[in-house]
Amino acid sequence: MKGLALAAAAAAIVSSGLALAQPVDLPIPAATTSEFPPGVTLGKAGGVAVYAGPDGRTLYGMDMRTLLRDGADPSQHCREACAQVWEPLLAPAGAKPNLIFPMGFGERGRAPVQGEYVQNAKAPDWTVIAGPQGPQWVYKGWHLVFVRKGEAPGSAAHEGDERMVWNTLKHVPPAPKLTAPVNVSAAFVEGAYALVDKEGRLLFTGSCAAACAGWQPLAAGLASRGVGADWTVDRAADQPQWLYRGKPAYVAEGAVQADLPTGAVVLRP
Repeated sequence: MKGLALAAAAAAIVSSGLALAQPVDLPIPAATTSEFPPGVTLGKAGGVAVYAGPDGRTLYGMDMRTLLRDGADPSQHCREACAQVWEPLLAPAGAKPNLIFPMGFGERGRAPVQGEYVQNAKAPDWTVIAGPQGPQWVYKGWHLVFVRKGEAPGSAAHEGDERMVWNTLKHVPPAPKLTAPVNVSAAFVEGAYALVDKEGRLLFTGSCAAACAGWQPLAAGLASRGVGADWTVDRAADQPQWLYRGKPAYVAEGAVQADLPTGAVVLRP
């Protein structure tokens, strides 16, 4: 019966496309805390911020979702040949696992049913699972944490190894809390949070010359009032425009800094 439940769970993932997912399809969500396990720090590898182990080596996540094709319990995957080259980031001695495959985080005594899978969406940043070599850390409920044996600090040479099983643990800091118009949010863009509109386009300010092509005002409603301490409304023009910290806000043509016109400055939380 247990085997049937696991098979059904695996089939659900495969049918949804997750078993073939790549990092671009399944980005690591933003962290919810700035507290890390003992010895874990922040570093840089491959030009991006990553978590690093006690000796500065880049931490990799073994994404359990990509391993359902290889066995019923991906948490036990790294044995024998795998264990010769990958070293798990073990939890402190005596740590009690709080993540159990396939029940997920905080799910005790309940096997999955057809069409259902591990309930890891609510898992905190760092949990502990019973790995092949003892209790080990898991990031965001899915990524069993390892270092590559013999790899130099700052290296990301094994990014995407084994059909995207292994990927560096990229650090996305906790999202800032915003008090802003309803069509404004924060997005992590090119290594930092920026303000974007409801379509994900960057918001910016600055000054322009001549016809100011590409300087589309962030329009406010006719009855809009200021929001919090940062957002006010300029009604001097034909169309009310949002001001951010006293500066006019504009909408870029796209979601990256290359889409900004000359003289533009990204608005940040």
